Amino acid sequence: MSFRDRVYAVVASVPPGRVMGYGHVGAVLGSPRLARQVGWALASLPAGTDVPWHRILRSSGRLAFQGDPARALVQRALLEEEGVAFEADTVPMARFGWTPA
Repeated sequence: MSFRDRVYAVVASVPPGRVMGYGHVGAVLGSPRLARQVGWALASLPAGTDVPWHRILRSSGRLAFQGDPARALVQRALLEEEGVAFEADTVPMARFGWTPA
């Protein structure tokens, strides 16, 4: 299984209403230093994918697309539809963060 496929499998396991950080996904895959590579893998998702990319945030709980306001709005809307709350533009990771079993 390729690295991308492994990233997609971890991200697909995040339940609705929960989030993970890029580094946390990397840690599940064996190294928290893979956060940037996790981001690259998610950025290369094909259009129409069912991988819930929007559930992956910065470790601080901030939206991942702060430099792209349109995508950030989409990410926030998708998370809010799932019941994820924001406090000052940040998701409280202690409340909404998720760790696979």
